[in-house]
Amino acid sequence: MFLSAQSDLSELEEYPRLLKSWHWYSDLCTKLGRLPSRQDINPADIKFALGYELLAEVNRESKNPRVRLIGVVTEEFMKLADGRPSGKDYDTFLTEDSQVAASKKLTEALDQGQPIFGTATYTRKDERRFGYVRIIFPLQSQNDEPEMVFLIFQDFTENEDREVGAQKEEAMKRWF
Repeated sequence: MFLSAQSDLSELEEYPRLLKSWHWYSDLCTKLGRLPSRQDINPADIKFALGYELLAEVNRESKNPRVRLIGVVTEEFMKLADGRPSGKDYDTFLTEDSQVAASKKLTEALDQGQPIFGTATYTRKDERRFGYVRIIFPLQSQNDEPEMVFLIFQDFTENEDREVGAQKEEAMKRWF
């Protein structure tokens, strides 16, 4: 569901981190008078979401987004390939169908210039599935940089099981 200032946010009330992130983004857009760019994101303003974020570069041609920045909880659920997660393309950790589906949603947010709230379930290369609730925030490109989106996540699931996802999420909190 696309979000705007006129949206009914009652569904978001179930996801406090996402509701707070919507208000942060909406306020930032109002303050700037435009969509924010990557440079406009100040981590001090989103302390409530640190660990649950993802900055992705969108490649319309290849339909293979690239991770630019990822929170520790998000990284754990996506099970990125060994090594540094930044700079990894989605095809290093998602099946082709999942990679293309994810790319389609990211591009949709950019094309509409509006955040998208919803759930998603994807399959990793090892055939295990993970899911989450998220908001995709479109970002404005500056100085010939690639198109980017910023995502914030909540309520991860592991193999369709919210309880397993919650346990894994709780274990990750030791990093905070």
